[in-house]
Amino acid sequence: MTHLTYKKYRPLYATIYLVIFLTLATLVKLKSPLITSFDTTIQKLLLPITTPDMTALVDKITFLGGPEMSFIYCLLLCLIVYLLHDTSDALLALSTVVFCNLINWIVKNIVARTRPSDRLVEISGYSFPSGHTFGTALFVLLVFFLFLPHIQTKGLKTLLHIVGILWIIIIALTRIYLHVHYPTDTIASIFLVGFLFECSLIITDAYQHQKKA
Repeated sequence: MTHLTYKKYRPLYATIYLVIFLTLATLVKLKSPLITSFDTTIQKLLLPITTPDMTALVDKITFLGGPEMSFIYCLLLCLIVYLLHDTSDALLALSTVVFCNLINWIVKNIVARTRPSDRLVEISGYSFPSGHTFGTALFVLLVFFLFLPHIQTKGLKTLLHIVGILWIIIIALTRIYLHVHYPTDTIASIFLVGFLFECSLIITDAYQHQKKA
């Protein structure tokens, strides 16, 4: 019953995620003082722990959540699901990964936000939204969707939820710490992933319903 209720409200969740993302994207594009003030405030909170040793450690952690690594994780996930003889879910996951990454690339080039000038590591490309946070959140959502429903132990399911959410937060914080992204870049990534993932599930539900009809 809970699952059916959630499916019913997917369009609402998708709309909320989209509205929040578009609001952030518009404010960033217009270079709103509100966005600048928010980003600066959050960045300053991390300055007291900014040291060469910490930067080296954070740089290693952030590598694990890079777009390339997250894409590999997602492909491995699709392969595992396929080997478990769930071809439809594997194809759904693969198409979602490709579609979401394409949209993220398009949005990056439309908004074209320049990265912070005081970044601690060298990196090219645009800043909004954060590719690291986007890829990590997408991978975590796929794990939640493909594997958690099959776990019967409530404690283990809760633990995996917590670990997944913490991993997204950690990767987002590494990007802010290194000054390669503004805080709003990482926040926007999460809402963009949420919107695209909900859309993918809505399309899949509609397709499966049509097949049964």
